[in-house]
Amino acid sequence: MSLLSRLVRTVRRCRPALVLCVTALLTAGAVTAPGGAPLAAARAVSATAADSGRHADLPGTVISAYQQVKASSTEGANAPAAALDGRTDTRWSSLPGDDQWLQVDLGGAANISGLVLVWENAYATGYHVDVSDNGSDWTPVYTTASGEGGTEELAVTGKGRYVRFTGTARATGYGYSLWEFQVYGTVDRSTGTPPMLSGPTRPPGTTGQFALTSPADKAMVTDTRRPAFSWSSVAGTDHYEVWLNISRTDYDFTASGNLLDLYTKVAEPTGTGYTPTWDITDRWTYRWFVVAVGGSGQRTTSDIRAFSVYLPDIEQVDDGVTLVDGARDLDRNGGIEPYENWRLPVATRVDDLLGRMTPEEKAYQMFYNVQSYPMSGWHFGPAQPADLHDVLLSTAATRLGIPPVSAGDTTAGYQTTYPLQSTLAAGKDYPLDYQLGDMQRKEELEVGARGTLSPLAEVGTKVLYPRIQEGGGENADVAAAQLRALVAGLQGGPELNPHSVLATVKHWPGEGAGGEAGIVYDGVTIKYHMIPFRAAMEAGAVNIMPGYAGSSYLDPGGPGAGDSAKILAYLRGNLGYTGLITTDWLPSTSWINAANAGSDVMGGADPGAADFSMADFLGRVPAARIDDAVRRILTLKFELGIFEHPYGDPVNGPYRFHQPSYVALADKAARESDTLLKNDGALPVRLGSGDSIVVTGDRATDGAACCIWSSYFHPNYGSLDMLDAIKARAAEDGVNVYQDTGPSPKLAVVAVGEPSYTHATAWPDTQPYLPADQVALIKKFKDQGIPVVVVLTLPRPMVISDWDGIADAVVVTYRGGEEVGPATASLLFGDYTPRGHLPWQLPAGVDQVLKPGGGDNQTDANENWDLPYDLGATDAERAEIRARIDAGRPVPTTYGKPLYPYGAGLTSWG
Repeated sequence: MSLLSRLVRTVRRCRPALVLCVTALLTAGAVTAPGGAPLAAARAVSATAADSGRHADLPGTVISAYQQVKASSTEGANAPAAALDGRTDTRWSSLPGDDQWLQVDLGGAANISGLVLVWENAYATGYHVDVSDNGSDWTPVYTTASGEGGTEELAVTGKGRYVRFTGTARATGYGYSLWEFQVYGTVDRSTGTPPMLSGPTRPPGTTGQFALTSPADKAMVTDTRRPAFSWSSVAGTDHYEVWLNISRTDYDFTASGNLLDLYTKVAEPTGTGYTPTWDITDRWTYRWFVVAVGGSGQRTTSDIRAFSVYLPDIEQVDDGVTLVDGARDLDRNGGIEPYENWRLPVATRVDDLLGRMTPEEKAYQMFYNVQSYPMSGWHFGPAQPADLHDVLLSTAATRLGIPPVSAGDTTAGYQTTYPLQSTLAAGKDYPLDYQLGDMQRKEELEVGARGTLSPLAEVGTKVLYPRIQEGGGENADVAAAQLRALVAGLQGGPELNPHSVLATVKHWPGEGAGGEAGIVYDGVTIKYHMIPFRAAMEAGAVNIMPGYAGSSYLDPGGPGAGDSAKILAYLRGNLGYTGLITTDWLPSTSWINAANAGSDVMGGADPGAADFSMADFLGRVPAARIDDAVRRILTLKFELGIFEHPYGDPVNGPYRFHQPSYVALADKAARESDTLLKNDGALPVRLGSGDSIVVTGDRATDGAACCIWSSYFHPNYGSLDMLDAIKARAAEDGVNVYQDTGPSPKLAVVAVGEPSYTHATAWPDTQPYLPADQVALIKKFKDQGIPVVVVLTLPRPMVISDWDGIADAVVVTYRGGEEVGPATASLLFGDYTPRGHLPWQLPAGVDQVLKPGGGDNQTDANENWDLPYDLGATDAERAEIRARIDAGRPVPTTYGKPLYPYGAGLTSWG
């Protein structure tokens, strides 16, 4: 396919977010030139109600899209950010009045080369445009008294970080109304980009050979983002190397070890000091060392020191909290107490606040439903942005003003939905997984959502476990790499920090080995199922959710994990976990037991439950146990920075959801995961103009099958179901697409599989195969002599042997996220080569899973629920698998006799 055709199709699919779509996709590397190199530049496509052409006369690219913005006023729901989102149906409009303004923060020093204003009917006849370096001192770059509305292209130039439009005269009695406000140019982002003179590297084996001087060890830097580093001189040194554990996206996520212990060389000074030319972002554990390099290459390494950087953006919202000495006066007493003083260490602030709290205030921190009980510590999301903002405002009125954390089941993205983890395990692109987590983080931060009840650290070794779709597949090492990447992405680095979203790793201690009914591993196979949990902790995870299931090994005959002291003790004692433990949604009768067992937060727990009393909770849970839990909760909240910045932007933030670059990431993830399981020459589609395809099947128009929980299919943002996506792609080649039936089709695409579900499968879990009507549809077209391509939505391992032999091609899409339709359509037409691989074995028959007529219980199972790669395996093979796990050796994926082995998938069309 030509590059032009790819661009056209990309723009079409991104409707209605046409403006900047191509630019953003190219920037993200989603569209490449021949040979695979990302195109260096592209002009923005402008599409509004009145204009959809290119602004070819303006140099540079659009630099205002999705940036931070504010305005003098807003009329109705027409928010300022609507003028920066590139959509055809959104606009900013001010209240009536001449002196109204719109101000954009470009995010860095900019060279401005042009401006495009696309007006709604309420345009300005007079206005001026100004630029500023600091948002206070303004320099005019354009003034007019003869504005004509419509689309105005202004070849203005200037330098500054901020651009402001100010109206002086209106064409109507209404305010000013802009479909789009596009600033062209370039932005210098070097101040936020650390130099990377090496890859992420472990420190030398020998350290402490000379001393570091400044910053002091464990210093808390609160006055600069560019602290001066200094060290003792070493005789005979040619130059020095400064190594710092900055956050980066290119860790080797497959390698074990704490990500905080990976360092980057950031400077090579000749003297004994270095001051960064870039801003160090907020984080609590920076570590650094210096290497002295001699003239003949000898290397001497300093000791390793730690420091933190915290210069918060102090939020000012009309919530009754004022600023005193640059800090939020949360208790509104006119002074700044230690817990309110962000310049103090976190531990000092926690001690102070804990000492001020009543027993009841402490206990409420362990509960959800802050919506009804503002003293509660947690908000169960996701909520609509305005609703969440109201909840956050309500907590500011409490005695101590302790903010809550909003966390919900945003299992595969907050607004832009990416593939489920089992689907990502088919792609094995861990840097992309990091980017997806980072994308979710950015969308949540827009509106003040600071947590997610994901990802899952579960290895799916039991075929009949319904939630196997949410875990990381059957390979523990793949699941571990995925967990490191997702947790680090959600946190924005290798530890929780003031720009993080709190990841909640679940379901401890690994329900993939049995499901919610009971975990069946033993002293050997538990080692396999712990691998992803250990990896999550190496990535800095500080919140773990126990599941509903108990463990016959860790607590024989005991309760579910959330209220089992033995199961939780294993987490802390054997894995060395020191973070927060948040239960799953237990009944209120279990909350006291869960707290006494060691759980810190009662997941989803409503203090107003009919059969619950906070007084009873305080009377039966020891004060020391409550203090222990609340200390962890408060520590986490201070580390998140929510005492200084509790809110998001509920007005403008939603207009920054579903950015084209985000959609491109979701599309890339779906492309890399789609698995070509079989191809007898039916693919790629090579039909002529005027030829016909029939698309049919239950999943053809079922957009919701892309996802589960509260991550959704988004047709309002351009998401296409399988039928519409194939229609759009086929139209480029002049191929006709009909639903269900059509004249003389040359190909039938049958979209089958299981619709969306969560805890329970869509049909009985003991029937892991397609229903008869779906199989009949495949056979119907095959019997007519029409080549059949089966597009299979596969959320769990299924038996497909009853129809696999008659399909000419099989493409597996799993739960591929909101872009799975366009991604799969592109695969069918050969726009890219397949690369996905099965994340589980596929059974040759139900008999490899269950005894005839058996139920979902261990007695009736023919597979070992705790072992990988054992479908159809012999006893001797299972013994070998166990021996390898016990020895800590990788387990080959070739055991048993499945229909398709783990990792199956064609990677060419030949």
